[in-house]
Amino acid sequence: MNKPADITEEELIMLNECQTPGDWSEACGKIKEERDGQYPHDWWAKVKLSGLMDSIFSRWGESSDLSVREF
Repeated sequence: MNKPADITEEELIMLNECQTPGDWSEACGKIKEERDGQYPHDWWAKVKLSGLMDSIFSRWGESSDLSVREF
């Protein structure tokens, strides 16, 4: 089977439909599963830099910015 290198339009739609962190985790798992556990090479540009990730994360009051937390 030929595995997609780029994120597909269907995968972008699946991400955009996420309403909870659990939905996001599940969608990301499916996307990586298609690529042997790796994100698509264009993930950073099409998901993070485009603002899509922040738009989705804002639905549950989060940001996609990296942060340091103490445990």
